[in-house]
Formats: sequence, C-alpha cells, structure tokens
Amino acid sequence: MDEYSLLKSKLDADLMMRIGDGGSAPIQVIVQTPDGLKDSDRNLIKSVGGRVKDDLYIINAFSADIPSKGIRKLVLSPRIVRIFNDGQVRSM
Repeated sequence: MDEYSLLKSKLDADLMMRIGDGGSAPIQVIVQTPDGLKDSDRNLIKSVGGRVKDDLYIINAFSADIPSKGIRKLVLSPRIVRIFNDGQVRSM
C-alpha cells in the first residue's frame, strides 16, 4: 500500500486537510491502537517530536500533541490503527 493510501485509511478527513503543510505546529490527536497505549507507543510519539497526554484505555487509544510532519511517520507504524483530530464536539 502506498503512503497516500495509508494516510487515507488511517486518518480522518479533517486531519488529512490539516497535515497538508507538513509543518511543525502541534496538532491535538487521538491515536487508536489494537490494544491500548504501550511503552512502544510512547517511544514512537516521542520519536516524532510529540507528547502523549492521556491514556484513553476504554477505546484502546490515547491523546497526544504531534507535529503535523510527525503524523505522516505515525501512519507507517503497524501499531497505529487510526488517528483522529482531537477537536471540540458540539451538539445543536
């Protein structure tokens, strides 16, 4: 699978638009894994210049601040199932 296909399969649409510039500004994300946050995930996030914020163990995920250029590298990891933009949710 090529990089674009991986990006499209692992990122939500909002996040796809936000990483377009490849800059270093941190983006708040939720990262889902097959079995929750592990030490290897913490190391992976740190290696791309990010920071783990919260363990969201109920949904096998964690929240993190990651530079947009680092998100592309995360997508290549087989540990990463999906990455979502961590934004405010509002109901009408």
